Amino acid sequence: MERAWRVIQQNGRSSKSEAVRLELERFAEDAPRNIRSLKGQLSGGRFKFQKAKGVPIPKLDAKGTPTGKIRPIVLAPVESRIVQRAVLNVLVEIEALKPYVKTPYSFGGIRSNRERSGQVRGDELSAVPAAIKAVLHEIGQGRVFFASADIRAFFTPISKPYVMQVIQHAVDGDQEFCEFLLSAITVELDNIALLKEKVSEFPTEEIGVAQGNSLSPLLGNIALAKFDELMNEGDCRCIRYIDDFIILAPTRRAATARLTKATALLSEMKMELSPEKSSKGGAPVSEGVEFLGITIYPGLIRPSDKAQARFIESVAKTLADSQKAMLSMKNGGALLHRDRSLIATLKRVDGMIDGWGKHYWFCNDGQTFQGIDQRIAERISGYLGCYRAVREDVPATTKMQVLGLSELARLQREPFAYPKSRE
Repeated sequence: MERAWRVIQQNGRSSKSEAVRLELERFAEDAPRNIRSLKGQLSGGRFKFQKAKGVPIPKLDAKGTPTGKIRPIVLAPVESRIVQRAVLNVLVEIEALKPYVKTPYSFGGIRSNRERSGQVRGDELSAVPAAIKAVLHEIGQGRVFFASADIRAFFTPISKPYVMQVIQHAVDGDQEFCEFLLSAITVELDNIALLKEKVSEFPTEEIGVAQGNSLSPLLGNIALAKFDELMNEGDCRCIRYIDDFIILAPTRRAATARLTKATALLSEMKMELSPEKSSKGGAPVSEGVEFLGITIYPGLIRPSDKAQARFIESVAKTLADSQKAMLSMKNGGALLHRDRSLIATLKRVDGMIDGWGKHYWFCNDGQTFQGIDQRIAERISGYLGCYRAVREDVPATTKMQVLGLSELARLQREPFAYPKSRE
């Protein structure tokens, strides 16, 4: 459970959702007690997965324009996410499921604790670093043409009965565990009325698993095991990360032919490629490869331009939200919430930088990271200027509040009464 919590906490640091970050921060305030509570509920058979929130994220085209389609993200409460991750930790150690966990050409969804701290190398890699290293290896082997693709609504067509049958066999028919696992991957939404017609795109039936559930990538690996095997026959390689994959081939024609084969195989499983995110055919690697938010040019490996822009925008928004709250308080608005104070905001930004940087520890373009540091430093400088201006204009009694430090006078007390004299 503690290991599962650390994963959820680390992943949430770079979340674009303020609600997610704040929920994690609240849980972290007394994480040992909260985890003990979860353990007690699980051991006593009292734990229940609470209803989740459906979040319809608009899909954008290459120009950033909404396409009218959505990515149906399911956001469960933090307690459910921790337990789901703990269940995944159990499943990945089951011998019969290891072929679906550690495969030569599929890397999505599972990361080791050491990797998250940037300490692993070589054969211990998993997730994005392992996928990128595999791509580089194939390029080094002379497969210098590629085609990339994205599976449309990948999690929506996955059959829960099929993947549960595979897992049930792997756990020797443990009925109690399988029932608990099924409840972990069953989607119940608490905001159905707000979603309106979009609710039909969320996996609330037997077909489809939730995007946002720690278990979903493993279920996807089980569903696409045969696809991975057939796509890597012969002289081509197909590196897959959940719903994204890249084909590497010795010739342009071979890359194009393998992409056609992928389309046919996916059609048999009622899946299809996203036209706006998939190659039309093979192209030379020398023109640049973008895969999993990474851009690869001959000699250079760096975060893609989109990934850089999204990160800087996220940092800027965090600073701007705090600045707006400070100015509002200065102009007579509500008292500043501690989450918007200087210390809390800089701490949050520090966590975002740390998490994002560790995600790209394997990139070799130092100049890109220096440029991002400079852009963030400029925004922080402007933010500190706003803080200084606000602090000079507010009453002395609220200066500590803007900074984010506790004030003795505002702390709740239950003072003793001095005894009355009996004279």
